[in-house]
Amino acid sequence: MTADPTRFLRIPSSAAAAALGFCVLSSGFAISDASAQVGWEPFPDTETRRPPRSRSTTPPPAAEDRPMLPPMNGQWTDPGRSPAMARPDTGSNGNRRDDVVRETLPALDEKSRAVDRGELQPVMANDGTGLPLELWRGLDVQQVEALFSALEIPPRSPALAALWRRLITSDANPPAGQAGDNQFAALRVEALTRSGLLKEAGEAVARLPGGPNDALAAILTARNEIAIGRRDVACEAIRAAPPTASVPKTLKSEAILISGYCAVSGGNTAAAGLTADLAREHGADMSAGLGALDALVLGAKPDLRTVKSISPIEYSLIALTAQADIGPVIAKGTPATVAAVTLDTQTSPLLRIEAAEAAIRLNAIGTAELAAVYRGLGGNLGDNASGSAQQTELSAKVGNAEQRAHLFVAAEAERTPLKKVRLIRSFLDDARRAGLYLPALEMMAPAADAVTPAAEIGWFAETAIEVALAAGNYERARDWVRFSAGIDRGQFTGEQGPLGHWLALSDIADTKLPGSRGQSLASVEALALRGRFSADLLHRLTTVLDALDTHVPIPLWEAASKTPQPSAGHLPETGILSTLLEASKKKEFGRTVLLAMQALGPNGAEGAHMIALGDSIRALKRAGLESDARRLGFEALFASWPRTASN
Repeated sequence: MTADPTRFLRIPSSAAAAALGFCVLSSGFAISDASAQVGWEPFPDTETRRPPRSRSTTPPPAAEDRPMLPPMNGQWTDPGRSPAMARPDTGSNGNRRDDVVRETLPALDEKSRAVDRGELQPVMANDGTGLPLELWRGLDVQQVEALFSALEIPPRSPALAALWRRLITSDANPPAGQAGDNQFAALRVEALTRSGLLKEAGEAVARLPGGPNDALAAILTARNEIAIGRRDVACEAIRAAPPTASVPKTLKSEAILISGYCAVSGGNTAAAGLTADLAREHGADMSAGLGALDALVLGAKPDLRTVKSISPIEYSLIALTAQADIGPVIAKGTPATVAAVTLDTQTSPLLRIEAAEAAIRLNAIGTAELAAVYRGLGGNLGDNASGSAQQTELSAKVGNAEQRAHLFVAAEAERTPLKKVRLIRSFLDDARRAGLYLPALEMMAPAADAVTPAAEIGWFAETAIEVALAAGNYERARDWVRFSAGIDRGQFTGEQGPLGHWLALSDIADTKLPGSRGQSLASVEALALRGRFSADLLHRLTTVLDALDTHVPIPLWEAASKTPQPSAGHLPETGILSTLLEASKKKEFGRTVLLAMQALGPNGAEGAHMIALGDSIRALKRAGLESDARRLGFEALFASWPRTASN
């Protein structure tokens, strides 16, 4: 598949002129012979009309087809005109001819000009998401549901996950054409739950039309309350629920499991068998919930080896069984399930840390939630343990979730700069091996910001740059680059220095970059010519720069052109990229975001094909989501960006 070729086409000006002439003739107006002559002027004096000039057999090229020569005396020169024509034309009285025309015509009313809807600034929702009130323009509820069902939720891309979270938590106007008052509201609750945003899902459930008298609202309320550990509220909601004849089959099965959970947790173990039989009648064979109910009847441990996924209510049933093993729940749980285990205060602290790390890999929780769980376990170190032999031992023995939690807390608590940066680096090294590098960098931002650049910790400069970029503190990253450039002379300079290539990533991601873009690419060119950029990274870099309308230096183009364009990566189905282009041009924000998620595929910017990556970044930028487009470009490059040997 190739990108949409229409964006490279340009209609010749001669064809445009022919079309314009046809439109004028077909409208019933005749063009006077004088109007076809070279040098014809508008609004001539009819009494003193000058004789027509000789007509040339070859019409002059249109202005947009003629090259413009460099400026002379501050004025750009059109080679299609003589020097006399290039100067302002004046009449016999010395007045400029365009001044005479202005005196003849009324003043132009700019407000009366027709405005395309896409040019208007959208009305923003007052919810802090930075998204417009008409977020779902161009979509109805059925189309939104179809787009949701085609996505892996939440996205594995951190940049897209943050955008997706804003999308579904926004208080924007609902899509048009709802079949019922609560259809889109229920769809939004389901999307929030699938994303692991259980608190936000509970708030959305509370606003559902119909309240407790509606079967759908009652089941969604009970399901969410169980996920966040409020059993009594959940059981009361499911007992008060009206008949569920109009509820979808999947929710009806969940309602059965919730009823069984409430009965068993209340001491009625015999209800487990009846619930299991009823669940089988509704097609719950081979599910984790059914296995947990059977295990409760037998007083045994549930067999979860053949189970593919585990929902929050199924996790709650498993937790009631004898010798419950939560390990498979973390490995096979949905994003909502691992988020529920993270929130469950009845679960052991170590399992909660493992669940929190699994949840952040799925983008089901944020870095603030993971940091809070780490602090809950590692808080026993405290300030008095800073710099102790225990910390030194931990930094050499990292490798599991518990030790990462201790390192994180120790790095936050340490006050001595040299010890602090060593703990930060130890935590980040271990997080990288665990597949948590980017969120770990973001979590370390407050600790790294407390470190002042100094010569004795010069080796930490690149780590500090990575931390600042991950946290979106681009000016802080530039400060460390400037420091590294002057470290040999003991002073700050404006040179880019040995870490100057990181400025390119900072400039790509920063929406509010001071000055012009592209100036930081000199260091990138030098590294690329020395072979420090792989062929894949070179193509990704030029793709991102081009998609963000940043000038790509010729040496980078040439270096990339010497290697074949990578063909690996996710390519969406035929028609998705052209639909994405159309949606972005129409400023259909919600549709643009959902199609971009679909175009990039399950692995986000890092795993997308070059064409899908470039078109997705262009679409988000064109739709007015430039900060998200830039963050996506940063994400596509960051993991493979060249690093020094000391880091």
